[in-house]
Amino acid sequence: MQKDYKKIERIAIMLAVIGGTGFYSLGKEIESRDIVTPYGVATLHMVSIAGTNIVFIPRHGKGHTVAPHKVNYRANIAALEKIGVTGVLSFYASGIISKYKPGDLILIDDFIGLWTPATFYDDFSAGMKHVDFTKPFSDEMKKILQEVAAVNKLKLKKAGIMAATRGPRFETRAEIKFLKKTGANLVNMTAGYEMALLGESEIDFAAIAVASNYAAGISKKPLTAEETLEVMAKSNGKLLTLVQGFVKEII
Repeated sequence: MQKDYKKIERIAIMLAVIGGTGFYSLGKEIESRDIVTPYGVATLHMVSIAGTNIVFIPRHGKGHTVAPHKVNYRANIAALEKIGVTGVLSFYASGIISKYKPGDLILIDDFIGLWTPATFYDDFSAGMKHVDFTKPFSDEMKKILQEVAAVNKLKLKKAGIMAATRGPRFETRAEIKFLKKTGANLVNMTAGYEMALLGESEIDFAAIAVASNYAAGISKKPLTAEETLEVMAKSNGKLLTLVQGFVKEII
């Protein structure tokens, strides 16, 4: 049953976590709520982490039933803004273009989302809306993640530049060669949509990539979704440690 935000008590949660491929659950779920937005209904899961309630969104659904180009990114981000979320941690299974190896955790510094059109500003009748993305990520949130990683002896690599493609197919060798020339060292099918909308919403956010496989032309074998899931399964414990540590730092 859908619940309109205007009819429910304000949810006292400031942090949200968005998980991707292979990251479908987080902490102890308290309840889920359907939030109505101008872009559709978003289902938000309220979970308990380190004694604190936060929001969790598995962007592909708990059974990975939603393809990357079909995720209702605008509804998800609008719902987070509507309930008062002010900080988001997002995680992305990512192909490796250069610099990293499978299983690496990488803090994203910038992204290339030219091919993933996503915006809340479809209409300029009330005035032009062009948001500055010179520094898309929160320096403070990145700093906390680095400190949490260090305390827990987790290697969190830096300088991730995420290229965002539309999916659901993997990229071609020529596309990866082109993306490498643009400065990207990672590639993912969902980041460009989400990061653009979070920036427009002025919600502070930080992103971590899990290097799940070598991209086309770099890998010596055909790419498979199973390979990504396998690496993500091995990384979930580390991601949970980062989230728990982050929550403890901000409460």
